[in-house]
Amino acid sequence: MQEVFYEESVSVHNEKPVRFRYRLFTIFGILFFLSAALALLFLWGLMFTPVGEDVELDVKTILLSMLPYVIMFVIMLAGGIFLFVKRHSFYVSYDYTFVSGELRISKVLHGRKRKLLYRISDEKYIKIGRVGSESYKKLKSSPDVKEDILTPNEEAAEDKEFYYVQAATNVGKKLLVLECRQELLANILRYTRRNLLESEFNRK
Repeated sequence: MQEVFYEESVSVHNEKPVRFRYRLFTIFGILFFLSAALALLFLWGLMFTPVGEDVELDVKTILLSMLPYVIMFVIMLAGGIFLFVKRHSFYVSYDYTFVSGELRISKVLHGRKRKLLYRISDEKYIKIGRVGSESYKKLKSSPDVKEDILTPNEEAAEDKEFYYVQAATNVGKKLLVLECRQELLANILRYTRRNLLESEFNRK
């Protein structure tokens, strides 16, 4: 059979709210880091404050007085790191790559970090159809099928639609929701040569 390669990407259509959340997390992350630095400064001051020779040091009291700043430092530092890492998750996109029978779906964070989510080989396809169809609704309500939405958008791009691919994965049956062109489905069907389409697919 002839080698087949087809690839599509889907990214956020409306970037305005995404940019706002990204900036918000960046600002709060900076504030958390500044608070951590302030707590560290207070700790430094407590540890190296000059003490008169006639003053008896109470180690327990000193440690207890330092504890709130230690806790503050840890919380603020962890919070800042979390916010700086999490801010990239708003700029999410997905790549759908079909290579001779195998559908590979990857998640990309801010164009930097790519994670392969699924590799669906020929024998693992179960059904393909449109999101919103009766077949889709039945599959979605089935307790042994878990849905995974693999698009960052609530509305499809002008030249694309929302489709589903039901497949057997390593973690059970999955209902994979994609935002793509019909060409992707056509390539899957052409290569598998099996009747995977839902019965009502062409009734639209």
